[in-house]
Amino acid sequence: MDKLQVIIQKLRIKAKDYFDKDASGHNVDHLERTLKYALYLQSKEGGDKLVIGISAYIHDIHRIMSNEYGRYVSPQESIPIVEMFINDLDLTKEQKEHILHAVEHHEEYKFGKEGVSVFDIESLILQDADNLDMCGAVGIVRAFKYGFLNGMMDYNPDVPLYNNSYSESKNDASTIHHIHNKLLRLADNMNTKTAKKLASKKTKLMKDFLKMYIEETTGNYS
Repeated sequence: MDKLQVIIQKLRIKAKDYFDKDASGHNVDHLERTLKYALYLQSKEGGDKLVIGISAYIHDIHRIMSNEYGRYVSPQESIPIVEMFINDLDLTKEQKEHILHAVEHHEEYKFGKEGVSVFDIESLILQDADNLDMCGAVGIVRAFKYGFLNGMMDYNPDVPLYNNSYSESKNDASTIHHIHNKLLRLADNMNTKTAKKLASKKTKLMKDFLKMYIEETTGNYS
């Protein structure tokens, strides 16, 4: 095993109990998929493989905190716990700092009020890897898990499917609105050429799903 594989094995042990509590789609399965996306993107786009792989595996600690606190917890608030996860790993001080930086900024979106404020390839790849797992077939399944956990209707036909803004701290009118307002916009939010290509196919699937879902639930067949 190379160094990253050894470290990920250690993190799996630490993460198992912590992330197994999650029912919103931010569990260990999500971490494993995000790791695969991140390493694939790194193989095409470059960057520090250790920083990218490790940050991908521990990026969603704030989601578990949100479940525990009953409110949205930002990635920045999770940094003290992220530090506990990595403090005994065989990494340089600079690599640890870079991991914390990537995790802190991984939920920035170009369609958000603040926009993207990071430009290092490691942080950009983490953003892309996390967003890719929100797209496509898996993204749809995760969206309904998230909606159920947060008491959202599957679909509210009384609210138009149009929204100029998206907020992580507010629930959408329904899970279908969440898919429309956030997930369909992720392809345009991708940073790297490799992620843009992967996201394009995923977005087509989601658009087809939304069209069919609304036809089946409203009876407005076309």
